[in-house]
Amino acid sequence: MNSIKEKLKKTFVYPTYIKMTSGIYKYHEIAKINSIRGPIIEKYIPKGGVGAECGVFKGHFSRILLTRTEPKELHLVDPWYFLDAEWSWSPKNKSTVDALRDVLWCFKKEINNKKVIVDVRDDLDLLKDCPDGYFDWVYIDSSHAYDHTVKELVLLKKKVKSSGIICGDDWRPDIHHRHHGVYKAVNEFISENKYQLIYANDQNLQWFIKKIC
Repeated sequence: MNSIKEKLKKTFVYPTYIKMTSGIYKYHEIAKINSIRGPIIEKYIPKGGVGAECGVFKGHFSRILLTRTEPKELHLVDPWYFLDAEWSWSPKNKSTVDALRDVLWCFKKEINNKKVIVDVRDDLDLLKDCPDGYFDWVYIDSSHAYDHTVKELVLLKKKVKSSGIICGDDWRPDIHHRHHGVYKAVNEFISENKYQLIYANDQNLQWFIKKIC
């Protein structure tokens, strides 16, 4: 175990591993996600911009976004306890309050430096309050529902810069999958607006769209 910790100290996932108290995400799980999705994030999301992760859950992907994109400002947006006291579908610790506590503790330094802004609210409410063209990129991983995703995309059309990136999780082409709504909403959006799909993969579940100049 000590040898594992020593190896872990050399990687960026260490702060997340040692500070998360809910105990669900071990360092190797975060590292696995990083190895699969990290290079894609780096390829399509510009560094040094203003970004947002809509749907943070327990913050395991937030550290990857922060490290890979090196943002000027990163908004972590989730309703947490405003949605409910627990996530019924979450393995192990289901508490939304514990999850928020872990995120605040894990990103304490970045929050104090105002590099990370934690927004405890529905992402639709936050986006409505943001100035047009505020974000360079936004990553959607919120409700995974069709209606909600449609509303997010309509808002992001205004809130993300014309040169920016809208992206997210849960690319599910299978019409029978319960999260197929994301795939449907994104495809409808690009067919009705001047956007193009620049990356999509039903294995790593990532998707990226950009406005056609």
